[in-house]
Amino acid sequence: MTMWDYQPKNLSWADVDPATHTFDVVAATALVSSLPPPHYSNREHWVVSVSRALGEQFGVWTYGWAWGRDESDFGGGPVSAWCCVDDSVGEPQETVERTLRALVEWRAWLERLATRFDTLTLPDGPAEKRISAWEHAVPALVNEVVAQTDAGDAWYQHAEQVLGWFLQRAGVPADRAAGLIDEAIGGRFQSWISPAESVVVSVAERLAAGLADAGA
Repeated sequence: MTMWDYQPKNLSWADVDPATHTFDVVAATALVSSLPPPHYSNREHWVVSVSRALGEQFGVWTYGWAWGRDESDFGGGPVSAWCCVDDSVGEPQETVERTLRALVEWRAWLERLATRFDTLTLPDGPAEKRISAWEHAVPALVNEVVAQTDAGDAWYQHAEQVLGWFLQRAGVPADRAAGLIDEAIGGRFQSWISPAESVVVSVAERLAAGLADAGA
């Protein structure tokens, strides 16, 4: 298997929700430290070994540990502690420490998103009230992702995923959520550029309207 078998872009909210996936940093440290040490000739294999071991012990949510910002292997990630295989795998102990920092950072980001989702919970009541809530939630979440990814290379991929997670959490099927988000964004988010407020507001309005039409 290759790194791409462990890439995190297709993870659902059910896959990563911290409320249903426990994490023990001490156990993670012991696990990563117990693996054969990395070196230049096996650096990609080592990353695969880490992802496989973490996934088996803690769940597939851990696959995001190597989803670095900017020009990472997977592109568009929220993790600053890890860059890519070529630049992040070096001296063994340093690499292990970097890996654990990246894993803890990824977990903290998921926990932060879960808390943010709680504050943006959609209200019961008339459709107009729910549409207004969607229009408020979308810019808040996009701005969170922009800040976490520093609007680097392909940052919008994770923004789309986070919006999808929020919709999934609200009961919108994943396939429908992905289609609505893609239509609302319409290619207007770009690498290395923080979106203008007017663009984010427009995306929020279009997504809210799409959800209303879909009966979500």
